Amino acid sequence: MLEAESSAQAASEATRVTIDGLHGPAELRAAAGGYWEVWPRPTPESQRALYGEQFYAQDKATYLDDVTRDRAYWDAIWSIRRGMIEAALPNVAVGDRRILDVGCSGGFLLDHFQQHGWQGFGIEPSRQAARHARERFGLEVFCGGLLDFDLETDREWRTEGGEPFDAVHCAQVLEHVLDPEACVARMAALLAPGGVAFVEVPNDFNVLQETARTKLGKSAWWVASDHHLNYFDATSLAALLARHGLEEVDRVASFPIEMFLLMGDDYVGHPEVGSACHGRRMAFERALIEAGRIDELAGLYRALAQAGVGRTAGILARKRR
Repeated sequence: MLEAESSAQAASEATRVTIDGLHGPAELRAAAGGYWEVWPRPTPESQRALYGEQFYAQDKATYLDDVTRDRAYWDAIWSIRRGMIEAALPNVAVGDRRILDVGCSGGFLLDHFQQHGWQGFGIEPSRQAARHARERFGLEVFCGGLLDFDLETDREWRTEGGEPFDAVHCAQVLEHVLDPEACVARMAALLAPGGVAFVEVPNDFNVLQETARTKLGKSAWWVASDHHLNYFDATSLAALLARHGLEEVDRVASFPIEMFLLMGDDYVGHPEVGSACHGRRMAFERALIEAGRIDELAGLYRALAQAGVGRTAGILARKRR
C-alpha cells in the first residue's frame, strides 16, 4: 500500500507500488514527471473505444442532462475561471478572444464563454457529446483526441485563418490520457505567445484523502484505474506545465468533498450518500453565489489551493513569449 508520504509530490522517491484502489489492487508507477501513472498502460485502441463510444453512453449516461438541469449553477462556477483567464489577457479585445476547450463534452462551458464575447472551439473524443455541442450550441468541434488535431490542416473551418488561440481550457482530461506530456506540449503549441491555459485535474493523494485512509481504514477509492491513468496534485501539475513553457500565474481548488467523509458521511461505496454530499456542496456554493459573494468563494478556493486541499487542482499558466 502506498504510504501517505509517497504522494504525487514524492513520486520520484518510489518506482512502483501496488495500492488497494476502487476496483481492487492497482499498480502505479512513478512517472518521470513527478506524478503517478497506472501500469501497465491500456492500448490506444481500447482508449478510443472507451471515450469515442462508451463513456457517455454508459459511464456518464446522465451527464448531459444533469449539466443542462444545473446550468445556472455551473455558469456561476465557470465565471470564476473565466474571470481568471480574462484578467490574464487584458490586452486582447473582447470580440477577438478565442478559446479552445480540450475535452469540451457537450459544449456547455464554451457556450458560457461565447455568451461573454468569446469565440469558442472544442475538441471532444465522444461522438455523442460532440454532436450535442454542435447541434445544441452551434459550436465548431473536432471529434477526436487532442493529438489527432492539426491546426494547420483544419484551420479553414476551425479558426478563421489558423491563428493560435488566446486561451486553452482543459479540465478533467489529463488523468485519462496515455501521454500527458505530449498533450500539454500540443496545448502549448496551440497557444499564442502570452496566451494562457487553464488546466484542472483531480487533486489525488491529498491530505484529506490520506487522512481518511490512515484514520478510517479506507482504500484509495480515488484510484479508479479503469478510467484514471494518471494521478496528479497541484505541484506535479504545475511542473508538467512548466516543462512545456507554461508558467503558473494563478491556482484554484474546488470544494474539498472528502471533508464529509472525515465528518462521518461515508460516501465510499454508498452512492446515495455521495449524491447527498454533492447536493450539500452545491447548496453551500449556491448560497454564496446568490448572496453576491462569488469573489469570496473564489478567494476561498484560492486559499484551499495554496494549502493543497480541494478535490481538484486548477492551474492558470501563461505561455512564454
